[in-house]
Amino acid sequence: MYKMVATKYQIRLDNFEGPLDLLLHLIEKNEIDIYDIPIAKITEQYLSFINEAKDLDLDIASEFLVMAATLLSIKARMLLPKPVKVVNEGDEEGKDPREELVVRLLEYKKYKEIANLLKSKEQDMAQVFTRDLDLMELVKEFGPYNPVENISVYDLLKAFQDVWQKVNEMEPVYEIARENISIKDCMNHILDKLAESPRGLTFSELFSTGASKLRVLVTFLGILELIKLNKISFQQKDTFGKIIIFLREY
Repeated sequence: MYKMVATKYQIRLDNFEGPLDLLLHLIEKNEIDIYDIPIAKITEQYLSFINEAKDLDLDIASEFLVMAATLLSIKARMLLPKPVKVVNEGDEEGKDPREELVVRLLEYKKYKEIANLLKSKEQDMAQVFTRDLDLMELVKEFGPYNPVENISVYDLLKAFQDVWQKVNEMEPVYEIARENISIKDCMNHILDKLAESPRGLTFSELFSTGASKLRVLVTFLGILELIKLNKISFQQKDTFGKIIIFLREY
């Protein structure tokens, strides 16, 4: 025997996910101020849409019919003559009949915009493909060698501080243009210098004599980037000894 299972699904009316979606579409289509909705015009268009759906034998969700009744109720309240007496502030009779509908539309519009943004992000991420990292394969390819095994970030920081203290940059007494230095250029300069010295260079030798603080800083960032890209390796024979930098051999 087959067992019937009730499945909950969402009913859509001509690509509109709900009555608020349809109302928002009509407001934007007619370029209407959402804070001053001509309720008679919108109600007429909404009911016309519902009637066309019925003529096409489309199933109309009850929420669309409830909204139709709500619009008719608001329209009727707005057609009623207003009392001559002064209405106290906060009195329910003094409220605009459209106020609650406007609040619901603004909330729906906010969440719809957020949903569209998330959908766009989802589509962007659908174009991104990741590759699983197999640590065993990396060990087979590159071996157990770690280029910075005996060096910590504190060693690099101390070496950088030694270079930084040697920088003697005088404050200019006249206005000059800022030096334009890119990390990419410094990275290429470092690789060129290391290519000319197969035996390696000390950490301080990578910094040009008389270099500005800006160039020293960008050069240091270039070294860190090359470490990240695994293009250079380090060696320190003695504790607190000089750090020798080499091109990474593949």
